[in-house]
Amino acid sequence: MAKDRKKLRGEGGVYPRGAVLWIRYCRNGKVIRESAETTDETKAWKFLRRRMEEIKRPEFVGPAEKKLTVDDLEKKLEADYLRHERRSWATVKHCLAPIKRAFPYDQLLHITPQRIERYQQDRLNQDMARATVNREVRYLLHGFKLLFNAGEISYVPRIKLLEGENVREGFINRPEFDALCAHLDDDNRDIVKFLYLSAWRSGEAKSLTWDKVDLTDWVIRLSRKNDKTKRPRTLALVGELADIINRRQAKRLSFCPYVFHRNGEQVKSFRGAFKAAAEAVGLAGLVPHDMRRSAIRNLIKAGVDESVGMSISGHRTNSTYKRYGIIDEDVQRKALENAQQHQQQEIEARKVVPIKRVG
Repeated sequence: MAKDRKKLRGEGGVYPRGAVLWIRYCRNGKVIRESAETTDETKAWKFLRRRMEEIKRPEFVGPAEKKLTVDDLEKKLEADYLRHERRSWATVKHCLAPIKRAFPYDQLLHITPQRIERYQQDRLNQDMARATVNREVRYLLHGFKLLFNAGEISYVPRIKLLEGENVREGFINRPEFDALCAHLDDDNRDIVKFLYLSAWRSGEAKSLTWDKVDLTDWVIRLSRKNDKTKRPRTLALVGELADIINRRQAKRLSFCPYVFHRNGEQVKSFRGAFKAAAEAVGLAGLVPHDMRRSAIRNLIKAGVDESVGMSISGHRTNSTYKRYGIIDEDVQRKALENAQQHQQQEIEARKVVPIKRVG
Protein backbone atom coordinates (compact mmCIF):
# COMPACT_ATOMS: atom_id res chain seq x y z
CA MET A 1 0.00 0.00 0.00
CA ALA A 2 2.70 2.51 1.00
CA LYS A 3 4.77 1.73 -2.10
CA ASP A 4 1.82 2.36 -4.44
CA ARG A 5 0.82 5.53 -2.60
CA LYS A 6 4.30 6.91 -3.04
CA LYS A 7 4.30 6.04 -6.74
CA LEU A 8 1.17 8.18 -7.35
CA ARG A 9 2.05 10.98 -4.94
CA GLY A 10 0.74 14.30 -6.27
CA GLU A 11 -1.69 12.47 -8.50
CA GLY A 12 -3.74 10.27 -6.22
CA GLY A 13 -3.71 7.49 -3.72
CA VAL A 14 -5.59 4.75 -1.93
CA TYR A 15 -6.04 4.67 1.83
CA PRO A 16 -8.15 2.76 4.35
CA ARG A 17 -11.04 4.34 6.17
CA GLY A 18 -12.35 1.76 8.55
CA ALA A 19 -12.80 -1.51 6.72
CA VAL A 20 -13.37 0.14 3.32
CA LEU A 21 -10.73 1.59 0.99
CA TRP A 22 -11.01 5.15 -0.22
CA ILE A 23 -9.30 7.00 -3.07
CA ARG A 24 -7.90 10.52 -3.25
CA TYR A 25 -7.15 12.56 -6.37
CA CYS A 26 -6.92 16.19 -7.48
CA ARG A 27 -8.80 18.14 -10.11
CA ASN A 28 -8.23 21.83 -10.80
CA GLY A 29 -6.27 22.10 -7.57
CA LYS A 30 -9.10 20.62 -5.49
CA VAL A 31 -8.64 17.37 -3.57
CA ILE A 32 -11.48 14.92 -4.09
CA ARG A 33 -12.00 11.94 -1.83
CA GLU A 34 -14.49 9.15 -2.37
CA SER A 35 -15.10 5.62 -1.28
CA ALA A 36 -13.87 2.87 -3.58
CA GLU A 37 -16.65 0.73 -2.06
CA THR A 38 -14.34 -2.24 -1.77
CA THR A 39 -11.83 -3.85 0.57
CA ASP A 40 -9.83 -5.25 -2.36
CA GLU A 41 -6.70 -3.15 -2.89
CA THR A 42 -6.36 -4.12 -6.55
CA LYS A 43 -9.91 -3.02 -7.30
CA ALA A 44 -9.38 0.24 -5.43
CA TRP A 45 -6.31 1.10 -7.52
CA LYS A 46 -8.18 0.17 -10.68
CA PHE A 47 -11.01 2.48 -9.64
CA LEU A 48 -8.54 5.29 -8.94
CA ARG A 49 -6.90 4.96 -12.36
CA ARG A 50 -10.33 5.06 -14.01
CA ARG A 51 -11.13 8.23 -12.08
CA MET A 52 -7.77 9.72 -13.15
CA GLU A 53 -8.84 9.26 -16.78
CA GLU A 54 -12.34 10.59 -16.19
CA ILE A 55 -11.17 13.85 -14.63
CA LYS A 56 -9.56 14.78 -17.95
CA ARG A 57 -13.02 15.08 -19.49
CA PRO A 58 -14.84 18.42 -19.27
CA GLU A 59 -18.15 16.75 -18.27
CA PHE A 60 -16.62 15.09 -15.20
CA VAL A 61 -18.67 15.81 -12.08
CA GLY A 62 -17.29 13.76 -9.23
CA PRO A 63 -18.69 11.67 -6.38
CA ALA A 64 -21.36 14.24 -5.44
CA GLU A 65 -23.57 12.97 -8.26
CA LYS A 66 -23.87 9.61 -6.52
CA LYS A 67 -26.07 11.23 -3.88
CA LEU A 68 -28.60 12.62 -6.35
CA THR A 69 -32.10 11.13 -6.27
CA VAL A 70 -35.43 11.82 -7.98
CA ASP A 71 -36.16 14.29 -5.15
CA ASP A 72 -33.13 16.33 -6.20
CA LEU A 73 -34.26 16.15 -9.81
CA GLU A 74 -37.70 17.41 -8.79
CA LYS A 75 -36.16 20.36 -6.93
CA LYS A 76 -34.09 21.22 -10.00
CA LEU A 77 -37.19 21.17 -12.19
CA GLU A 78 -39.17 23.29 -9.74
CA ALA A 79 -36.40 25.91 -9.55
CA ASP A 80 -36.27 26.05 -13.35
CA TYR A 81 -40.05 26.47 -13.67
CA LEU A 82 -40.12 29.21 -11.04
CA ARG A 83 -37.18 31.02 -12.61
CA HIS A 84 -38.86 31.07 -16.02
CA GLU A 85 -42.29 31.83 -14.54
CA ARG A 86 -43.89 28.77 -16.05
CA ARG A 87 -47.36 28.19 -14.65
CA SER A 88 -47.59 24.43 -15.17
CA TRP A 89 -45.50 23.29 -12.20
CA ALA A 90 -48.52 21.61 -10.61
CA THR A 91 -48.85 19.45 -13.73
CA VAL A 92 -45.16 18.55 -13.67
CA LYS A 93 -45.33 17.59 -10.00
CA HIS A 94 -48.37 15.43 -10.69
CA CYS A 95 -46.53 13.62 -13.50
CA LEU A 96 -43.44 13.06 -11.36
CA ALA A 97 -45.43 11.43 -8.54
CA PRO A 98 -45.58 7.93 -10.11
CA ILE A 99 -41.88 8.17 -11.02
CA LYS A 100 -41.02 8.95 -7.40
CA ARG A 101 -43.07 5.95 -6.32
CA ALA A 102 -41.24 3.73 -8.82
CA PHE A 103 -37.75 4.94 -7.83
CA PRO A 104 -38.17 5.96 -4.16
CA TYR A 105 -34.59 5.45 -2.91
CA ASP A 106 -32.66 5.08 -6.15
CA GLN A 107 -29.66 7.16 -7.09
CA LEU A 108 -30.20 8.87 -10.43
CA LEU A 109 -27.12 7.12 -11.78
CA HIS A 110 -28.90 3.82 -11.20
CA ILE A 111 -31.97 4.79 -13.23
CA THR A 112 -30.82 3.21 -16.47
CA PRO A 113 -32.61 3.10 -19.85
CA GLN A 114 -33.52 -0.53 -19.15
CA ARG A 115 -35.22 0.42 -15.87
CA ILE A 116 -37.07 3.28 -17.54
CA GLU A 117 -38.31 0.87 -20.21
CA ARG A 118 -39.61 -1.41 -17.46
CA TYR A 119 -41.31 1.60 -15.90
CA GLN A 120 -43.01 2.38 -19.22
CA GLN A 121 -44.25 -1.19 -19.52
CA ASP A 122 -45.48 -1.25 -15.92
CA ARG A 123 -47.50 1.93 -16.51
CA LEU A 124 -49.00 0.48 -19.67
CA ASN A 125 -49.94 -2.63 -17.69
CA GLN A 126 -51.80 -0.29 -15.32
CA ASP A 127 -53.92 0.81 -18.34
CA MET A 128 -52.28 4.24 -18.49
CA ALA A 129 -52.46 6.04 -21.85
CA ARG A 130 -49.28 6.13 -23.91
CA ALA A 131 -49.42 9.92 -24.01
CA THR A 132 -49.54 9.98 -20.19
CA VAL A 133 -46.52 7.66 -19.86
CA ASN A 134 -44.57 9.71 -22.41
CA ARG A 135 -45.35 12.92 -20.53
CA GLU A 136 -44.02 11.42 -17.28
CA VAL A 137 -40.81 10.20 -18.93
CA ARG A 138 -40.30 13.54 -20.70
CA TYR A 139 -40.27 15.38 -17.37
CA LEU A 140 -37.82 12.83 -15.96
CA LEU A 141 -35.46 13.29 -18.91
CA HIS A 142 -35.83 17.07 -18.75
CA GLY A 143 -34.72 16.98 -15.12
CA PHE A 144 -31.70 14.87 -16.06
CA LYS A 145 -30.75 17.39 -18.74
CA LEU A 146 -31.05 20.34 -16.36
CA LEU A 147 -28.70 18.62 -13.90
CA PHE A 148 -26.31 17.70 -16.71
CA ASN A 149 -26.21 21.25 -18.10
CA ALA A 150 -25.57 22.56 -14.58
CA GLY A 151 -22.58 20.24 -14.25
CA GLU A 152 -24.17 18.28 -11.40
CA ILE A 153 -24.44 14.93 -13.14
CA SER A 154 -22.48 13.25 -15.91
CA TYR A 155 -25.18 10.98 -17.26
CA VAL A 156 -28.43 11.44 -19.15
CA PRO A 157 -30.26 8.20 -20.02
CA ARG A 158 -31.19 7.72 -23.66
CA ILE A 159 -34.68 6.35 -23.99
CA LYS A 160 -37.22 6.09 -26.79
CA LEU A 161 -40.66 7.41 -26.07
CA LEU A 162 -43.63 5.17 -26.76
CA GLU A 163 -45.11 5.28 -30.23
CA GLY A 164 -48.79 5.15 -31.04
CA GLU A 165 -50.04 8.04 -28.91
CA ASN A 166 -53.75 8.65 -29.38
CA VAL A 167 -54.04 12.19 -30.73
CA ARG A 168 -57.28 13.83 -29.61
CA GLU A 169 -59.58 14.64 -32.51
CA GLY A 170 -62.86 15.22 -30.72
CA PHE A 171 -65.08 18.17 -31.52
CA ILE A 172 -68.74 19.03 -31.21
CA ASN A 173 -71.13 20.94 -33.47
CA ARG A 174 -73.41 23.64 -32.11
CA PRO A 175 -76.70 21.64 -32.01
CA GLU A 176 -75.00 18.81 -30.12
CA PHE A 177 -73.29 21.33 -27.85
CA ASP A 178 -76.59 22.98 -26.93
CA ALA A 179 -78.04 19.56 -26.13
CA LEU A 180 -75.05 18.80 -23.89
CA CYS A 181 -75.40 22.13 -22.05
CA ALA A 182 -79.01 21.29 -21.21
CA HIS A 183 -77.66 18.56 -18.91
CA LEU A 184 -75.36 20.91 -16.97
CA ASP A 185 -76.20 23.12 -14.00
CA ASP A 186 -75.87 26.90 -14.32
CA ASP A 187 -72.28 27.22 -13.03
CA ASN A 188 -70.90 24.37 -15.14
CA ARG A 189 -72.88 25.50 -18.18
CA ASP A 190 -71.40 28.99 -18.03
CA ILE A 191 -67.78 27.86 -17.93
CA VAL A 192 -68.26 25.16 -20.59
CA LYS A 193 -70.01 27.62 -22.89
CA PHE A 194 -67.27 30.18 -22.26
CA LEU A 195 -64.66 27.63 -23.40
CA TYR A 196 -66.69 26.72 -26.50
CA LEU A 197 -66.95 30.35 -27.56
CA SER A 198 -63.54 31.69 -26.53
CA ALA A 199 -61.19 28.79 -27.48
CA TRP A 200 -59.48 29.27 -24.12
CA ARG A 201 -57.72 26.58 -22.12
CA SER A 202 -59.73 25.20 -19.19
CA GLY A 203 -57.15 26.38 -16.68
CA GLU A 204 -57.34 29.94 -17.98
CA ALA A 205 -61.11 30.07 -17.50
CA LYS A 206 -61.01 28.45 -14.06
CA SER A 207 -58.42 30.94 -12.82
CA LEU A 208 -60.06 34.03 -14.38
CA THR A 209 -60.57 36.76 -11.77
CA TRP A 210 -62.68 39.90 -11.91
CA ASP A 211 -59.66 42.22 -11.93
CA LYS A 212 -58.96 40.96 -15.47
CA VAL A 213 -62.47 41.87 -16.69
CA ASP A 214 -63.01 45.42 -17.93
CA LEU A 215 -66.74 46.04 -17.70
CA THR A 216 -66.37 49.51 -19.22
CA ASP A 217 -64.85 48.43 -22.52
CA TRP A 218 -66.22 44.89 -22.19
CA VAL A 219 -62.92 43.12 -22.69
CA ILE A 220 -60.83 40.64 -20.72
CA ARG A 221 -57.15 41.53 -20.42
CA LEU A 222 -54.66 38.82 -19.45
CA SER A 223 -51.24 40.06 -18.43
CA ARG A 224 -48.00 38.36 -19.42
CA LYS A 225 -47.78 36.38 -16.19
CA ASN A 226 -51.36 35.09 -16.58
CA ASP A 227 -50.88 33.72 -20.08
CA LYS A 228 -49.18 30.41 -20.86
CA THR A 229 -47.27 31.94 -23.78
CA LYS A 230 -46.08 34.82 -21.55
CA ARG A 231 -47.66 37.39 -23.83
CA PRO A 232 -50.40 39.86 -22.90
CA ARG A 233 -53.73 38.89 -24.43
CA THR A 234 -57.23 40.30 -24.76
CA LEU A 235 -60.66 38.83 -25.40
CA ALA A 236 -63.47 41.06 -26.59
CA LEU A 237 -66.76 40.31 -24.84
CA VAL A 238 -69.52 40.31 -27.44
CA GLY A 239 -72.74 38.41 -27.97
CA GLU A 240 -72.96 35.22 -25.93
CA LEU A 241 -69.63 35.89 -24.23
CA ALA A 242 -71.01 39.17 -22.89
CA ASP A 243 -74.16 37.33 -21.78
CA ILE A 244 -72.06 34.85 -19.81
CA ILE A 245 -70.17 37.62 -18.04
CA ASN A 246 -73.47 39.36 -17.25
CA ARG A 247 -74.76 36.16 -15.65
CA ARG A 248 -71.54 35.73 -13.69
CA GLN A 249 -71.71 39.34 -12.55
CA ALA A 250 -75.17 38.69 -11.14
CA LYS A 251 -73.64 35.83 -9.12
CA ARG A 252 -70.57 37.80 -8.10
CA LEU A 253 -69.67 37.64 -4.41
CA SER A 254 -67.61 40.31 -2.65
CA PHE A 255 -65.27 37.81 -0.98
CA CYS A 256 -64.67 35.67 -4.10
CA PRO A 257 -62.32 36.99 -6.82
CA TYR A 258 -63.17 34.28 -9.38
CA VAL A 259 -65.54 34.79 -12.29
CA PHE A 260 -66.46 31.11 -12.37
CA HIS A 261 -67.27 29.84 -8.88
CA ARG A 262 -69.69 27.65 -6.97
CA ASN A 263 -71.05 29.34 -3.86
CA GLY A 264 -67.88 31.39 -3.54
CA GLU A 265 -65.47 28.51 -4.19
CA GLN A 266 -63.36 28.49 -7.35
CA VAL A 267 -64.49 25.99 -9.98
CA LYS A 268 -61.50 23.65 -9.98
CA SER A 269 -63.01 20.73 -11.84
CA PHE A 270 -66.13 20.05 -13.85
CA ARG A 271 -64.91 16.91 -15.62
CA GLY A 272 -67.38 14.58 -13.88
CA ALA A 273 -70.41 16.71 -14.72
CA PHE A 274 -69.16 17.19 -18.27
CA LYS A 275 -68.63 13.45 -18.76
CA ALA A 276 -72.16 12.67 -17.56
CA ALA A 277 -73.68 15.33 -19.84
CA ALA A 278 -71.68 14.06 -22.85
CA GLU A 279 -72.80 10.49 -22.24
CA ALA A 280 -76.41 11.65 -21.89
CA VAL A 281 -76.39 12.99 -25.46
CA GLY A 282 -74.48 10.03 -26.91
CA LEU A 283 -71.03 11.67 -27.00
CA ALA A 284 -69.14 9.40 -24.62
CA GLY A 285 -65.41 10.10 -24.74
CA LEU A 286 -65.76 13.84 -25.27
CA VAL A 287 -63.56 15.83 -22.86
CA PRO A 288 -63.57 19.53 -21.83
CA HIS A 289 -60.47 20.26 -23.92
CA ASP A 290 -62.51 19.36 -27.00
CA MET A 291 -64.36 22.65 -26.46
CA ARG A 292 -61.14 24.51 -27.28
CA ARG A 293 -60.63 22.38 -30.36
CA SER A 294 -64.21 22.94 -31.47
CA ALA A 295 -63.94 26.69 -30.96
CA ILE A 296 -60.84 26.90 -33.15
CA ARG A 297 -62.54 24.80 -35.81
CA ASN A 298 -65.51 27.20 -35.71
CA LEU A 299 -63.19 30.19 -36.14
CA ILE A 300 -61.51 28.61 -39.15
CA LYS A 301 -64.86 27.63 -40.72
CA ALA A 302 -66.10 31.19 -40.24
CA GLY A 303 -63.13 32.47 -42.24
CA VAL A 304 -61.50 34.27 -39.29
CA ASP A 305 -57.97 35.38 -40.15
CA GLU A 306 -55.38 33.05 -38.66
CA SER A 307 -53.56 35.78 -36.73
CA VAL A 308 -56.84 36.99 -35.22
CA GLY A 309 -57.84 33.44 -34.29
CA MET A 310 -54.48 32.89 -32.60
CA SER A 311 -54.90 36.12 -30.63
CA ILE A 312 -58.20 34.76 -29.32
CA SER A 313 -57.06 31.23 -28.49
CA GLY A 314 -53.62 32.27 -27.23
CA HIS A 315 -51.61 30.06 -29.56
CA ARG A 316 -48.03 31.11 -30.14
CA THR A 317 -47.38 29.17 -33.36
CA ASN A 318 -49.66 28.70 -36.35
CA SER A 319 -48.64 25.05 -36.66
CA THR A 320 -50.25 24.25 -33.29
CA TYR A 321 -53.27 26.40 -34.11
CA LYS A 322 -53.82 24.59 -37.40
CA ARG A 323 -53.47 21.22 -35.70
CA TYR A 324 -56.50 22.07 -33.56
CA GLY A 325 -58.51 23.21 -36.56
CA ILE A 326 -60.21 19.98 -37.53
CA ILE A 327 -62.19 20.43 -40.73
CA ASP A 328 -65.41 18.43 -40.93
CA GLU A 329 -67.08 16.75 -43.90
CA ASP A 330 -69.21 19.76 -44.85
CA VAL A 331 -66.13 21.90 -45.43
CA GLN A 332 -64.49 19.10 -47.43
CA ARG A 333 -67.66 18.61 -49.45
CA LYS A 334 -67.81 22.31 -50.32
CA ALA A 335 -64.12 22.34 -51.27
CA LEU A 336 -64.51 19.32 -53.55
CA GLU A 337 -67.63 20.80 -55.18
CA ASN A 338 -65.72 24.03 -55.89
CA ALA A 339 -62.78 22.09 -57.32
CA GLN A 340 -65.02 20.03 -59.62
CA GLN A 341 -66.92 23.13 -60.72
CA HIS A 342 -63.62 24.81 -61.59
CA GLN A 343 -62.58 21.78 -63.66
CA GLN A 344 -65.91 21.83 -65.51
CA GLN A 345 -65.42 25.52 -66.33
CA GLU A 346 -62.01 24.72 -67.80
CA ILE A 347 -63.56 21.99 -69.94
CA GLU A 348 -66.24 24.37 -71.24
CA ALA A 349 -63.69 27.07 -71.99
CA ARG A 350 -61.55 24.71 -74.07
CA LYS A 351 -64.34 23.43 -76.27
CA VAL A 352 -63.45 24.37 -79.88
CA VAL A 353 -66.06 24.56 -82.63
CA PRO A 354 -64.47 23.28 -85.89
CA ILE A 355 -64.53 25.73 -88.84
CA LYS A 356 -66.09 24.36 -92.05
CA ARG A 357 -63.83 24.36 -95.02
CA VAL A 358 -64.88 26.56 -97.88
CA GLY A 359 -65.17 24.95 -101.32
